[in-house]
Amino acid sequence: MGVSAVHDGNVGNNPDWWERRAEQSADEEGVAPLSIYHIGNNPLHLPVHKQALREPGMVVLHDMGLVDLAKHLSYQSDDPDLWKWQMREQYGEDVYALANRSENSAACHNEMAAKYPLFQPFVEKALGVIVHSRYARDALFRHLPTGIPVKQLNLPAPAPPAIASRDYLSHPLRFVFCGHLGPNRRLIEFFKAWGRLDSPGKISLELFGNIRNNKQLIQYAEHFGVADYLHFRGYVEESELEKALHCAHFAINLRWPTMGEASASQLRYWSAALPTLVTDVGWYGELPDEVVCKISADSEIDDIHALLEDALAFPEKYQRVGQCGWEYLRSQHSAETYARELASFAQELCSRRLAYRALDQE
Repeated sequence: MGVSAVHDGNVGNNPDWWERRAEQSADEEGVAPLSIYHIGNNPLHLPVHKQALREPGMVVLHDMGLVDLAKHLSYQSDDPDLWKWQMREQYGEDVYALANRSENSAACHNEMAAKYPLFQPFVEKALGVIVHSRYARDALFRHLPTGIPVKQLNLPAPAPPAIASRDYLSHPLRFVFCGHLGPNRRLIEFFKAWGRLDSPGKISLELFGNIRNNKQLIQYAEHFGVADYLHFRGYVEESELEKALHCAHFAINLRWPTMGEASASQLRYWSAALPTLVTDVGWYGELPDEVVCKISADSEIDDIHALLEDALAFPEKYQRVGQCGWEYLRSQHSAETYARELASFAQELCSRRLAYRALDQE
């Protein structure tokens, strides 16, 4: 069994091969074809979901909280309350009222995202589901129809390069943030904790990626007294980002509420042997304590402040955290192991489907 084509949903229409797929026979006699769908909380994944309904296959679920995807489906279906009905179908009547309140309250939205991740309508017709955390696996076991196989695999990554040497005694300590900036990435809270330091200038922060509301972010940074140490880089070439990661001392990867994801950014930080601040929830909470710097969601600002003070006083011990993360990536996130396990699971699903067809024909 091999991969014949890949489509990531970034174009408006399905590719020609997609529409012909159902008409094609298996490449090998006696082997049923199997589509593999990667679905996350992004409106661009809606065509992938629709095809998964037409031709059920294996779903690789990258996020547990798919409410943004569900809202986009509601908009396309001209049914603005569809996503709320989906929430109620998965969790019961009480969550419908919370979903209504979430449209006008950030606190209610966070509560909904943290306690009631919406995923059931996007995987209930799957032949099997792959997830990347115990958090996701256990949630699927509670809410999926009986009989849908679920397999947990560690998100794959390339083998990391040699660990870069860093001077953790130099100032400022360089922090980096990468990716899409949403309210669950907790930068405002980081600013507040950072601003409490006696000498906030001993730390600098570079931000890479999709930073749309930088004016508002600057206002918060000014309010907390850290704006002079903040640097917006935006999108950069891969080589420039790699250089920045290998020159930095720490990374910020806080997520609350979590969408249930296993973080590809975290794998990249480990590859650069960067000690990383993470929120102690979901997949991040499952990680060994020695490979990340865990921050409690209940005492977030105090925890961040204490860690920053400790990092300035004893920076060398955090260098060891980065090294442990690098070793964990190398031992637990092998791309070869992932591919082998995925292929084995796909073969299992094909065998199950052939068995069902044989029973139907009897």
